[in-house]
Amino acid sequence: MAKQEVMMVCVYYGPTGERLIQRGIQLSQMLNAPLFVLTVNTIREDEYQTDKEKYYNVWKRLAKEAGAEFLAPQSKGRKAAEVIVETAKEKGVTQMVIGQTAQTRWQEITGGSFVNELIKRMGAIDLHIVAVQRIPDKLEETHERGVRNYLALIDGNYYITDQPEGENSKEGIFFQDLHTDFDNGLFKVKINNEYEYWHVREGMVVDCPLPKK
Repeated sequence: MAKQEVMMVCVYYGPTGERLIQRGIQLSQMLNAPLFVLTVNTIREDEYQTDKEKYYNVWKRLAKEAGAEFLAPQSKGRKAAEVIVETAKEKGVTQMVIGQTAQTRWQEITGGSFVNELIKRMGAIDLHIVAVQRIPDKLEETHERGVRNYLALIDGNYYITDQPEGENSKEGIFFQDLHTDFDNGLFKVKINNEYEYWHVREGMVVDCPLPKK
Protein backbone atom coordinates (compact mmCIF):
# COMPACT_ATOMS: atom_id res chain seq x y z
CA MET A 1 0.00 0.00 0.00
CA ALA A 2 1.33 3.44 -0.93
CA LYS A 3 2.28 5.74 1.93
CA GLN A 4 -0.24 8.53 2.58
CA GLU A 5 0.93 11.98 1.56
CA VAL A 6 1.17 14.63 4.29
CA MET A 7 1.35 18.32 3.27
CA MET A 8 3.02 21.24 5.07
CA VAL A 9 2.86 24.92 4.06
CA CYS A 10 5.63 27.15 5.46
CA VAL A 11 4.78 30.83 5.82
CA TYR A 12 7.04 33.62 7.02
CA TYR A 13 5.50 37.02 7.50
CA GLY A 14 3.07 39.08 5.47
CA PRO A 15 -0.14 38.73 3.46
CA THR A 16 1.45 36.44 0.86
CA GLY A 17 1.25 33.79 3.55
CA GLU A 18 -2.51 33.66 2.96
CA ARG A 19 -1.92 32.86 -0.71
CA LEU A 20 0.55 30.12 0.16
CA ILE A 21 -1.90 28.58 2.60
CA GLN A 22 -4.62 28.62 -0.04
CA ARG A 23 -2.23 26.92 -2.46
CA GLY A 24 -1.41 24.30 0.17
CA ILE A 25 -5.10 23.69 0.79
CA GLN A 26 -5.63 23.08 -2.94
CA LEU A 27 -2.74 20.62 -3.11
CA SER A 28 -3.78 18.79 0.05
CA GLN A 29 -7.30 18.38 -1.30
CA MET A 30 -5.97 17.05 -4.60
CA LEU A 31 -3.81 14.51 -2.75
CA ASN A 32 -6.39 13.86 0.00
CA ALA A 33 -3.57 14.62 2.43
CA PRO A 34 -3.55 15.98 5.99
CA LEU A 35 -2.30 19.57 6.09
CA PHE A 36 -0.03 21.46 8.49
CA VAL A 37 0.59 25.22 8.34
CA LEU A 38 3.92 26.17 9.90
CA THR A 39 5.64 29.44 10.71
CA VAL A 40 8.90 29.61 12.63
CA ASN A 41 8.23 31.85 15.62
CA THR A 42 11.06 34.31 16.19
CA ILE A 43 9.12 36.31 18.81
CA ARG A 44 10.48 35.74 22.30
CA GLU A 45 8.04 34.50 24.91
CA ASP A 46 8.50 37.73 26.88
CA GLU A 47 7.60 40.07 23.99
CA TYR A 48 4.53 40.81 21.91
CA GLN A 49 4.58 42.19 18.37
CA THR A 50 1.12 43.32 17.28
CA ASP A 51 1.99 43.36 13.58
CA LYS A 52 3.13 39.74 13.52
CA GLU A 53 0.39 38.52 15.84
CA LYS A 54 -2.24 39.82 13.40
CA TYR A 55 -0.84 37.60 10.68
CA TYR A 56 -0.62 34.65 13.03
CA ASN A 57 -4.29 35.02 13.84
CA VAL A 58 -5.25 35.11 10.17
CA TRP A 59 -3.15 32.03 9.41
CA LYS A 60 -4.61 30.15 12.38
CA ARG A 61 -8.13 30.92 11.17
CA LEU A 62 -7.38 29.78 7.62
CA ALA A 63 -5.80 26.59 8.91
CA LYS A 64 -8.74 25.85 11.21
CA GLU A 65 -11.27 26.44 8.44
CA ALA A 66 -9.39 24.00 6.20
CA GLY A 67 -9.14 21.36 8.92
CA ALA A 68 -5.36 21.88 9.09
CA GLU A 69 -3.13 22.09 12.17
CA PHE A 70 -1.29 25.38 12.76
CA LEU A 71 2.25 25.09 14.12
CA ALA A 72 4.50 27.91 15.37
CA PRO A 73 7.64 26.36 16.91
CA GLN A 74 10.10 28.74 18.57
CA SER A 75 13.37 29.21 16.69
CA LYS A 76 15.40 29.56 19.91
CA GLY A 77 18.31 30.89 17.90
CA ARG A 78 18.32 28.05 15.37
CA LYS A 79 18.20 28.39 11.59
CA ALA A 80 14.70 28.44 10.12
CA ALA A 81 15.55 25.53 7.80
CA GLU A 82 16.56 23.40 10.79
CA VAL A 83 13.32 24.11 12.66
CA ILE A 84 11.18 23.51 9.56
CA VAL A 85 12.73 20.17 8.65
CA GLU A 86 12.80 18.95 12.24
CA THR A 87 9.07 19.67 12.63
CA ALA A 88 8.25 18.22 9.19
CA LYS A 89 9.95 14.93 10.04
CA GLU A 90 8.18 14.77 13.41
CA LYS A 91 4.83 15.11 11.60
CA GLY A 92 5.68 12.66 8.81
CA VAL A 93 5.46 15.34 6.09
CA THR A 94 6.02 14.16 2.51
CA GLN A 95 5.15 17.39 0.59
CA MET A 96 6.22 20.93 1.51
CA VAL A 97 5.17 24.31 0.05
CA ILE A 98 7.24 27.49 0.42
CA GLY A 99 7.22 30.84 -1.42
CA GLN A 100 10.06 32.62 -3.17
CA THR A 101 10.59 35.09 -5.96
CA ALA A 102 11.72 33.21 -9.05
CA GLN A 103 15.02 35.04 -9.46
CA THR A 104 15.93 34.84 -5.80
CA ARG A 105 14.97 31.18 -5.73
CA TRP A 106 17.59 30.16 -8.29
CA GLN A 107 20.21 32.40 -6.74
CA GLU A 108 19.65 30.76 -3.39
CA ILE A 109 19.72 27.23 -4.81
CA THR A 110 23.06 27.91 -6.48
CA GLY A 111 24.39 30.18 -3.76
CA GLY A 112 23.82 27.91 -0.80
CA SER A 113 21.31 30.02 1.11
CA PHE A 114 17.93 29.15 2.71
CA VAL A 115 16.43 26.96 -0.04
CA ASN A 116 19.64 25.00 -0.54
CA GLU A 117 19.93 24.56 3.22
CA LEU A 118 16.35 23.27 3.27
CA ILE A 119 16.92 20.83 0.41
CA LYS A 120 20.05 19.39 2.06
CA ARG A 121 18.12 18.66 5.26
CA MET A 122 14.81 17.47 3.79
CA GLY A 123 15.66 13.96 2.64
CA ALA A 124 12.66 12.34 0.96
CA ILE A 125 10.29 15.30 1.33
CA ASP A 126 9.10 16.82 -1.97
CA LEU A 127 9.44 20.59 -2.18
CA HIS A 128 6.97 22.89 -4.00
CA ILE A 129 8.26 26.46 -4.51
CA VAL A 130 5.53 28.97 -5.37
CA ALA A 131 6.89 32.05 -7.16
CA VAL A 132 5.72 35.22 -5.43
CA GLN A 133 4.85 36.70 -8.84
CA ARG A 134 1.91 34.28 -8.89
CA ILE A 135 0.70 35.43 -5.49
CA PRO A 136 -0.23 39.17 -5.65
CA ASP A 137 -2.99 38.80 -8.25
CA LYS A 138 -5.46 40.55 -5.94
CA LEU A 139 -3.32 43.04 -4.06
CA GLU A 140 -6.31 45.16 -3.07
CA GLU A 141 -7.38 42.36 -0.70
CA THR A 142 -4.14 42.40 1.26
CA HIS A 143 -2.43 45.75 0.64
CA GLU A 144 -2.99 49.49 0.63
CA ARG A 145 -3.32 51.25 -2.72
CA GLY A 146 0.01 51.34 -4.57
CA VAL A 147 2.20 54.44 -4.24
CA ARG A 148 5.04 55.33 -6.61
CA ASN A 149 8.38 55.19 -4.79
CA TYR A 150 12.05 54.53 -5.40
CA LEU A 151 14.62 52.11 -4.09
CA ALA A 152 18.03 53.48 -3.14
CA LEU A 153 21.09 51.31 -2.59
CA ILE A 154 22.43 52.21 0.85
CA ASP A 155 25.21 50.27 2.59
CA GLY A 156 24.62 47.20 0.44
CA ASN A 157 20.81 47.06 0.76
CA TYR A 158 17.86 48.62 -1.06
CA TYR A 159 15.66 51.01 0.95
CA ILE A 160 12.43 52.78 -0.01
CA THR A 161 12.88 56.50 -0.70
CA ASP A 162 10.69 59.34 -2.00
CA GLN A 163 13.27 60.44 -4.58
CA PRO A 164 15.83 58.58 -6.74
CA GLU A 165 19.28 58.43 -5.16
CA GLY A 166 22.33 57.30 -7.11
CA GLU A 167 22.78 55.37 -10.35
CA ASN A 168 21.43 52.12 -8.85
CA SER A 169 18.06 53.64 -7.87
CA LYS A 170 14.99 51.78 -9.09
CA GLU A 171 11.52 53.21 -9.66
CA GLY A 172 8.40 51.21 -8.89
CA ILE A 173 5.13 50.91 -6.97
CA PHE A 174 5.03 50.14 -3.25
CA PHE A 175 2.02 48.23 -1.90
CA GLN A 176 1.96 48.47 1.90
CA ASP A 177 0.51 45.57 3.89
CA LEU A 178 -2.94 46.32 5.29
CA HIS A 179 -2.12 45.06 8.77
CA THR A 180 0.95 47.15 9.51
CA ASP A 181 1.96 50.65 10.56
CA PHE A 182 5.47 50.16 9.14
CA ASP A 183 6.93 50.08 5.61
CA ASN A 184 6.15 46.40 5.13
CA GLY A 185 4.74 45.12 1.86
CA LEU A 186 5.57 44.47 -1.79
CA PHE A 187 7.56 46.64 -4.19
CA LYS A 188 6.59 46.17 -7.84
CA VAL A 189 9.59 46.80 -10.09
CA LYS A 190 10.29 46.16 -13.78
CA ILE A 191 13.36 44.00 -14.39
CA ASN A 192 14.39 42.95 -17.91
CA ASN A 193 10.95 43.96 -19.26
CA GLU A 194 9.15 41.79 -16.68
CA TYR A 195 7.53 42.84 -13.42
CA GLU A 196 8.74 41.38 -10.14
CA TYR A 197 7.41 41.80 -6.62
CA TRP A 198 10.05 42.22 -3.92
CA HIS A 199 9.28 41.85 -0.22
CA VAL A 200 9.90 44.92 1.94
CA ARG A 201 10.38 44.72 5.70
CA GLU A 202 10.57 47.97 7.70
CA GLY A 203 11.61 49.91 4.60
CA MET A 204 14.30 47.49 3.39
CA VAL A 205 13.98 45.03 0.50
CA VAL A 206 14.75 41.53 1.75
CA ASP A 207 14.70 39.32 -1.34
CA CYS A 208 16.13 41.01 -4.43
CA PRO A 209 19.43 40.55 -6.29
CA LEU A 210 21.95 43.31 -5.56
CA PRO A 211 23.95 44.93 -8.38
CA LYS A 212 27.38 43.46 -9.05
CA LYS A 213 30.30 45.54 -7.84
